[in-house]
Amino acid sequence: MPSEYQLKRSPLDHNRIQKIAKDLISEAKEDRELALETYRLFREMVDENPQDAAAKGLMVDALKVAQASKNNVVKILNLVIKMEESTADTKTKASKGAENSVFNELDNLLKDE
Repeated sequence: MPSEYQLKRSPLDHNRIQKIAKDLISEAKEDRELALETYRLFREMVDENPQDAAAKGLMVDALKVAQASKNNVVKILNLVIKMEESTADTKTKASKGAENSVFNELDNLLKDE
């Protein structure tokens, strides 16, 4: 009968979470650059024809996407900082005998928002 595989490390260990955060931040940066490029395109269209309501609306939407990507980066960094603080607190508690899993830490971080 096959034995159950036991993970040596948590699937969401500290390094893995940092890598995911780094990837999300770089993707958000790309999204922001594309949104600002799109904004410039629609801005040129509005400069040529100030009466173009569709271009004005799309220009505003592009700015919303750019701002949302920036806000997402701030949220990611906030979560990583909270995780670092929580990890430091967990190490302090672990030295006192209390243990906390990464999943519980993430759950607590999400509840804080």
